[in-house]
Amino acid sequence: MPLVAENAAFQAKHEYYTKRPVNPMKKMQSLIGLCNKLIRVLFGILKKGHEFSESKMIQDISRFTDLPLAT
Repeated sequence: MPLVAENAAFQAKHEYYTKRPVNPMKKMQSLIGLCNKLIRVLFGILKKGHEFSESKMIQDISRFTDLPLAT
């Protein structure tokens, strides 16, 4: 799927979903979850005028929030 292949944020979420230690998803389950996430992101962009931010999208992955942000 080009979404996972081309976008680093979606690729990171797909990797996290399929390799997380508790309740890992199968690849197809992860892709369906990412499509749901894409719909929610597009809704936020179109309806509310928000800007797409990769850092906001992956903030729910705990291993990425523990890392210090580069300035």
